[in-house]
Amino acid sequence: MIIRCWGSRGSIPVSGKQYLRYGGNTTCLEIRTNDDKILIVDAGSGIREAGNHLIASGRHDFTLLLTHAHWDHIMGFPFFKPI
Repeated sequence: MIIRCWGSRGSIPVSGKQYLRYGGNTTCLEIRTNDDKILIVDAGSGIREAGNHLIASGRHDFTLLLTHAHWDHIMGFPFFKPI
């Protein structure tokens, strides 16, 4: 299993030098199982980069799970190119 964090910030995305190490996107996780199935958890601003990565790697099969509808968990959905 591989877990990639595309965003972990709360409430609003941030930018600046102090956020380079951990990034500034809001919540989005990619979980890949041992048989290479993909689960995307939440659609914060990090989902934009996750979607670009999926398209670049030719992947169009995944499951999207939204944990709840707070703005910081759904704000990136309109920018998720695979949809």
